[in-house]
Amino acid sequence: MFGKLFKKGDQKQGGADQAASAAAKAGKPRDIHAAVGRELVVTHKEDPDWVWKLKQVQKPSEQGNDMREFRVYDAIMAAQKNVAVREYASLDQHPELILYHGWLNLKNNDVQVITGMGEQQRAS
Repeated sequence: MFGKLFKKGDQKQGGADQAASAAAKAGKPRDIHAAVGRELVVTHKEDPDWVWKLKQVQKPSEQGNDMREFRVYDAIMAAQKNVAVREYASLDQHPELILYHGWLNLKNNDVQVITGMGEQQRAS
């Protein structure tokens, strides 16, 4: 009888913890999204072997719940410059590390990729 009462309270607390955890996890560096990688290879004609080694950080966009703003960077280049990328804002002070940026719709995988400052340095 009392077990159900306590489970309801735990579920509410667990739901809040899960939401906070999901928000924190959203900004952590991860492999680039498949739609972003495909866009870089197909439209921007980048080498697929290089593209799939890149990392991405993202944050929720003001455009809607399914929209994310992202930044693509090379983790090796960041390590060489002693920059610890832990979240989206970590690259604010190091725009030269941002190879690409843009937005991604998680619902339909629609993506817009914009070349960043770091891409210009890599090409030269």
